[in-house]
Amino acid sequence: MNSFFKYVNFPVIFNGTQLLPPASGINYVPWAIVGFIFQYLIRRRHFPWWTKYNYVLSAALDSGLAISVIIIFFALQYPEHGTIGKNTILSWWGNTVSFTGADGRGVPVIQLPVGETFGPKQ
Repeated sequence: MNSFFKYVNFPVIFNGTQLLPPASGINYVPWAIVGFIFQYLIRRRHFPWWTKYNYVLSAALDSGLAISVIIIFFALQYPEHGTIGKNTILSWWGNTVSFTGADGRGVPVIQLPVGETFGPKQ
């Protein structure tokens, strides 16, 4: 059996994705691209270079993630007890626009008269 799927461990993939931050494409795609490049392309084509620098790259990516988490915490959450955008330098249009529309204020588009319901009447 010379199939691609014999090398794929789906339980590991699906359980590993549970550990990611709230899942969206922006979370999965960079990990998949870097993993594919370094674990498939570079390992296959430049194995001596890969064996020398792959561990260093892994440590650098992990360290960069940890440092960026600390910087993001102090830049966004630390000012005024986590009040992002309130009385801080981070108050800009992108932080407040979601609260200005009908959706952010919780205003319905159409209000039902008293006794009316959505759907068929029975």
